[in-house]
Amino acid sequence: MTTTINHTFPSAVRRTRKKRRNVITVHMATRVFYLEAHEITHMRGEGNYTYVHTTLGKKYLISKTMKTLQKILDAGYLRIHKSFMINPDHVVSRLACGKVLMSCGAQILIARRRIRETDQNLTTEYLGAG
Repeated sequence: MTTTINHTFPSAVRRTRKKRRNVITVHMATRVFYLEAHEITHMRGEGNYTYVHTTLGKKYLISKTMKTLQKILDAGYLRIHKSFMINPDHVVSRLACGKVLMSCGAQILIARRRIRETDQNLTTEYLGAG
């Protein structure tokens, strides 16, 4: 006697992958890390690769461009240079020499053409001076 099943279980047949917003997946050797947007202080791009710096002082290499990561994170990061994107929540101060001091101690150069825009965004929205 054979029994047939007429009802299918969609979750058992096909697993749907939920797209996580504000999370980057980092693969290191045999482990997988998930970095949330609030954990990232800044990113430094080098071609098709991006170094992601975290609040814990760690640096991860990801094989995605900064533009792609900005779309994934969807979190209000500021592009202050062709090679740098910062999380404004981790900005400690704006230095007079055209740099930004981050909470992790990094000093990041602001591109000359983006100084006015960066100053305006930081003072009005994040440093509360506007």
